[in-house]
Amino acid sequence: MKTMEYKFTDFFDLSEIQKLQDLFSDAMGVASLITEPDGTPITEPSGFCGLCNEIRKTEIGFRNCLISDSIIGSPNEEGPNIKRCLSGGLLDGGASIIVGCKHIANWLIGQIVDDEFNINQNNYADLIGIKRDVYEKELGKVKRMSKSQFVNICNYLYLNAQMLSKYALKGVSLEHEIASKINTELEMKELNTELELKVKRRTTRLEELNIELQDSNAMLEETNAVLEETNAELEEINAMLEEEIAKRQRAELEIRLLNEDLENKVIERTNQLQDINAMLEEEIIEKIRAENELNQERVFTDALFDSAQGMIFLYDDNQRLIRWNKKHEEMTGYTSAELAHKSLLDWYEGDEKSKSAVLKGIGMVSKNGFGTAEANLQTKDGIKIPMYFTASTVVINGKQYFAGIGIDTTEWKQLNERVKKYQVLAEKANDAMLFIDKEGNILEANDAAVRIYGYTYSELLNLKIFDLRRIDASNIVDQMALADSEGIIFDAIHYLKDGTPINVEVSSQGTYLGEKRVLLSIVRDITDRKKKEDENRYLSYHDPLTGLYNRRFYEEEIKRLDTERNIPISIIVGDVNGLKILNDAFGHDKGDELLVKAAKAIQRACRADDIVARWGGDEFVILLPKTTMEDAERVVTRIREKYANVQVNSIRVSISFGWDTKTKSDESIIKVLKSAEDSMYKNKIIENEGMRGNTINTIINTLHEKNPREEQHSKRVSQICQDIGKAIGLPEIEVSGLKVIGLLHDIGKIAIEEHILNKPEKLTKNEWEQIKRHPDIGFRILSTSYEMLELAEGILAHHERWDGKGYPKGLKGEEIPKVSRIIALADSYDAMVSERPYRIALSEEAALQEILKNSGTQFDPELAQIFAMKLR
Repeated sequence: MKTMEYKFTDFFDLSEIQKLQDLFSDAMGVASLITEPDGTPITEPSGFCGLCNEIRKTEIGFRNCLISDSIIGSPNEEGPNIKRCLSGGLLDGGASIIVGCKHIANWLIGQIVDDEFNINQNNYADLIGIKRDVYEKELGKVKRMSKSQFVNICNYLYLNAQMLSKYALKGVSLEHEIASKINTELEMKELNTELELKVKRRTTRLEELNIELQDSNAMLEETNAVLEETNAELEEINAMLEEEIAKRQRAELEIRLLNEDLENKVIERTNQLQDINAMLEEEIIEKIRAENELNQERVFTDALFDSAQGMIFLYDDNQRLIRWNKKHEEMTGYTSAELAHKSLLDWYEGDEKSKSAVLKGIGMVSKNGFGTAEANLQTKDGIKIPMYFTASTVVINGKQYFAGIGIDTTEWKQLNERVKKYQVLAEKANDAMLFIDKEGNILEANDAAVRIYGYTYSELLNLKIFDLRRIDASNIVDQMALADSEGIIFDAIHYLKDGTPINVEVSSQGTYLGEKRVLLSIVRDITDRKKKEDENRYLSYHDPLTGLYNRRFYEEEIKRLDTERNIPISIIVGDVNGLKILNDAFGHDKGDELLVKAAKAIQRACRADDIVARWGGDEFVILLPKTTMEDAERVVTRIREKYANVQVNSIRVSISFGWDTKTKSDESIIKVLKSAEDSMYKNKIIENEGMRGNTINTIINTLHEKNPREEQHSKRVSQICQDIGKAIGLPEIEVSGLKVIGLLHDIGKIAIEEHILNKPEKLTKNEWEQIKRHPDIGFRILSTSYEMLELAEGILAHHERWDGKGYPKGLKGEEIPKVSRIIALADSYDAMVSERPYRIALSEEAALQEILKNSGTQFDPELAQIFAMKLR
């Protein structure tokens, strides 16, 4: 039965429920309210006390009320939830209204003062921002009863909630049954209507078919009469056609005989023509074959001619250029038409040296049939190209020519320069360069290879590449074949002469060494880079402080492990308590020490396969595959045992935990993580307060152990503050507060270096700036505790001056809290009458004169006068 779409108001008449709630509240004497599961009110409040209304008007109070409502209203199959409200400590109770498996509402009661009620009223009123007289007045009006009586009322409330759940469930069942019957009746009605419509359509169609059939019968009778008349006419026509057909058959026979005679004559003539065509085709094919061979030879010759790298030329016996290749045109810049008018010596006009060299080469050709020359060839745009010419005589059809080729020596010179540069690169490179043949022999090596591997040059040339690798030779052979065909870059391990392994990056490519096919391998030592990569890879997934996995690794692992085979998957979230206060009091190095010790305790309690990660600043998260909720709780117990006796600067390690378990494959692992985190925060609210108080006591004790003079100074300031408070007529509770604040006023000095606190000489400017930080540090330490919040404000301002020239905020006059002005007087007076390393103590009278002298500038003038009269 589906109920998840229903709300409370779908089951009950809200006005009737309101009456029932009001009667319950009046009869039992408790406040009452029905809310949605998220705390949103459904009914109007019944019997709410004025105190709770006042509390809900404040931000802190309203937030605490919401937290209490969510706890009291959470489902509980064993009975009602009975808790003290986080806002005022009043006793509250609640029961859930559940229909099927759907939590639809909470019935909350409470606002009771019971026999165990115990809260510091004034401190709490000040904390949340309610006037004390209003708080006391409204608290007096709150209903009182014993806790056992309230428990009985809650049990009765639980039974009522159970009855409402059952009534709602019955209502859902009845509603479903009625809806089912209505749907069935509607379906029957629709079927009847559809059937009637089909019968009506069928009857109409039959009637139409009968009419059409009658019309068709009449038409058939008329058609039969016409056909009978037509048959008589056809019989007469058939007789005439038979006579005509006989005549046509006789004519066709005569034509067939004539055609046969004609065909015989055509076949005879065709055979004669085919013989003639066969002879012609043989002659044509032979001619085409000869032309093709000639064209192919010309194509090959032209291709060879034009593909040459140099310029090819043919001069006649009058030194006229008569044949050239494409390279000739490209190098000189002349068109084919222009080259047709060139003579041999036209290229060297004005260059007697080149002309003389060419004429000397022609003489060699004439004498020996072959000659060479080096000369500068002038191009069309006037550029001179250094050329090397070779030529020989050629006789064509009894006529003598000389042919040759000219090569641009600029490229040769550039090539020689490049070879020299490559030699320098190879010898000066930091990377080893090796030439290796197909058998793995090292044929050549550069100086870097000798330096890196530790072998001499001759020793290297006696090695095979297998000697440097020391792995299965078949793998290396396959790698060499791939390098030869495609060229590859890969990482490997090579071994030096002394056996030391190094990480290398090898770039290997097939090439020629002379006419021999070899591999050129450039080897770079990447040992340092590999080490750095390994370090970076480790740091990318680990927290550098604790050595645990970091958030990035955890977020990747939770996706990888979130599979059905790992169910149940448990998640534990932990938050280290007191990190901020430890950082403020002792410095971040001590805070880091706390985190490291907490991490070690967590890791020692977990299994090797569990994922332990630092989630944030003070948060840790543990991912436990194949772990039940009960096993996760046992892990938390083991962790607490591991850090039970661990301390940092006398402060015990404390961690708040929350956990939850994924038990179904379709359940979101992110929701499980959020549930564990929410559980942790609820536990932290409870655990943190007591821990903060213990930490503050430990800090003040550590300060006094570090500097016993501060302990005596604090006690004297505390007593003077009490005396001033009594002198100005403060209530006893405020005088008690002055006692505490006097003892704690210098707690911020715990973060000041000891040598500065005890320095006998005058402080430097930087040291004085350090001392001036202690009010702010003290404020941050105490403000972590709700109980110390008001004291923290007083300590923050106890070095402010009446004239606004104090620190840390430069407050002036009445802007400074009164308690801070009292501490300033007491602190200054005790400092003046006490012996210090850097000066002798003043007499009480001299100190009083200083107080009065600075009245209205440093001190509150009214308090200064009262203080002076009190001491005199």
